[in-house]
Amino acid sequence: MKDYILYRKIARVILQLADELDISPKRAMLLFYRSKVGEQMHDPKYGYQIMSDTYIVNDIKAEIAGR
Repeated sequence: MKDYILYRKIARVILQLADELDISPKRAMLLFYRSKVGEQMHDPKYGYQIMSDTYIVNDIKAEIAGR
């Protein structure tokens, strides 16, 4: 996946996460980049690059709930 496409996807995921958790986009960005999912987004072997934004957000929320 081209970098600019991946970065757009990450931006959409962060904004959706902020909306669903009712937090600021800045806080959502911190949660995203501190999550395991956020780390795995950059590695195609995990498949997150082709998953829907909602699927990724749900995985991040599940990870947060499991902490």
